[in-house]
Amino acid sequence: MRNILGLLIILLVTAGAAFGCYYVYNNILTDGRQRDAVTALSDRTGTEYIIDADTANEIDDLFAIVGAIARDDRGKTGPRLAGLTAAQFHSSPLAGDYSAEESQTLNEEIARVMERPQLRTLVGSNHPLANDKKPRRSPAAAFIIERALLANEDDKLQVFILGPATNLASAILLKPEIADVIHARYLGFWYDPKTQVYDKGEFNTSNDTVALNLLLDNPRLEFTVMTATTSEALQMQRAQLDSLLPPSHRLTRLLKNRWNNFDRWWTDEDPQKLQWTMWDVASLEAWFHPELATLERQPAPAGNLRRDIGVYTSIQPEAMLRAYFDAVRIRLGD
Repeated sequence: MRNILGLLIILLVTAGAAFGCYYVYNNILTDGRQRDAVTALSDRTGTEYIIDADTANEIDDLFAIVGAIARDDRGKTGPRLAGLTAAQFHSSPLAGDYSAEESQTLNEEIARVMERPQLRTLVGSNHPLANDKKPRRSPAAAFIIERALLANEDDKLQVFILGPATNLASAILLKPEIADVIHARYLGFWYDPKTQVYDKGEFNTSNDTVALNLLLDNPRLEFTVMTATTSEALQMQRAQLDSLLPPSHRLTRLLKNRWNNFDRWWTDEDPQKLQWTMWDVASLEAWFHPELATLERQPAPAGNLRRDIGVYTSIQPEAMLRAYFDAVRIRLGD
């Protein structure tokens, strides 16, 4: 009898320990979200990418994410969207104390509306780096590390940075070796290809210059930039939302509502908001359709590590918009 009782106790303890491990993994290590099968650790095949965006700061991040999810078929025929990470935008006059969490909320809403509720969305740091030694720990930084550890130098993890570089820089500070297997694709800088002069006063850059310099100065990290100067050519018309997307779809209503109600605080031009610069859309579209952009090797900014980086110097905006709306319409079943 005692032997049987002892065996039952052992079984109960073992089961309790197993449940504890399961709970910690699913509710702490994975930020409380059940994994999409396509992002399971055992199921990484082909190229993966992450979009790291300050989505609540503007509206172009939202449109860029929509275009990416519209194309994502879980890696069956193209690159796989591993997840969305939310970035801070602390210097905006509209930002609260928890700007990354504002971006996280919007990322989650986009995933729901586009019927991808299991797409992993992870919040990043609400603050920029204080110095180049101390990372900002966050679920976003941990997620970047997780996916990078499954990549290799021949098939790198592509990280699209559509806001400040805080989350990726933190991930690399936490796990330096992942720099070898990541391709950082940054949206930022004003840049003149003729003089090869970079202006770091641009919004994304100035929101965490320490983080950006860490990336630029890392010789192990592949770095490509879609400059604000180049992407400024991508101008979307408000009327296109009415004519090119199904009017009754929840996504169309979300896009229109964001466009109509966002306060474009940085300019008094075009008060009716008849058009919008889709900086971030250009960054993704240039990757989806490399034939629609010119990518050159250019020197990195003066004061950073002396090396060449990838720089997009021109795009075909009309063709990009056609490709973008075609992809979104197909996804919405129109």
